[in-house]
Amino acid sequence: MMRFFKHSILVCLLVFMYINPPARAAGDIGVKLVRLKTTDGIPLTGVMRTPHKAPKNAGVVMIHGYSGNFYSGIMGFLPEALADQGFTTLALNMRDHDRGPKKNRFEDNRHDIAAAVHKMAQLGYNSIFLYGHSMGTNRVLYYLAKTGDPRINGVLLTGPPGNLFEWNIHIFGIETATRVLRQAQDLMAKGKGGQWMLIDLGPLGKALYTAEHVVSLRGPDTVSDPYRNIARISKPAFIVHGLADRLANPDIADRLRSSGTSASEVTVLKIPDANHRFSNHQETLANVLSRWMIEQINP
Repeated sequence: MMRFFKHSILVCLLVFMYINPPARAAGDIGVKLVRLKTTDGIPLTGVMRTPHKAPKNAGVVMIHGYSGNFYSGIMGFLPEALADQGFTTLALNMRDHDRGPKKNRFEDNRHDIAAAVHKMAQLGYNSIFLYGHSMGTNRVLYYLAKTGDPRINGVLLTGPPGNLFEWNIHIFGIETATRVLRQAQDLMAKGKGGQWMLIDLGPLGKALYTAEHVVSLRGPDTVSDPYRNIARISKPAFIVHGLADRLANPDIADRLRSSGTSASEVTVLKIPDANHRFSNHQETLANVLSRWMIEQINP
């Protein structure tokens, strides 16, 4: 029943998108529902927007953050805004999208991103960029650090939360953050990695995580650490953070820049008064991301 309910909501949202598109000249952008399957057999859904006017033959794979999806929050405006500026965008629902229980390991995210990048490459885009928002920044950095995918021209990051265990320390203090992680590690040691834990996420509410999921995000051997991953990439990166972000500390952008190498050419831009979702700064965000990508295509 719950699966049917979620599917019905998704259908209604997609119908609304088609019946009530934003005002623009007819035929400027093609909008298409895309269904993908990962190499480990997970079906994914996303929306591809293809500009017909002044296309740049460049694609952007867009990855949402924790509890996100391809049609709300920052994904509710940015994929379309970049398409308006000539970039084909593919905004994807990751396997752990929305606010449902989380059981997958962080490292499995790479399969989702790989499926989207492969789709863009199949369509013949000469330049492909990875975009991640919030926890999506950790996902795209890990993907590129793990694969070194030569098809990727650059990485765009907005509102990065940094190391996820450190984020929990910042929200709850070191004692609480350590206690939750140890509980998950103890379950893993007993062969109970699939056992559910009710996790307090502070401003994000509460969610059910398996012990394995917790450890994959926060454990000492996690591959989600963005500082280690950005040091392993050799592609340019552009980080945009709002100075009014209360969910992710804007100083994280500076730490990511200092963690990168000269090969990654990390650029940071901070927007005054912008919050985590860049409310009231949507046009500014789209413009700076677009300009940066054009610079990478035409240096």
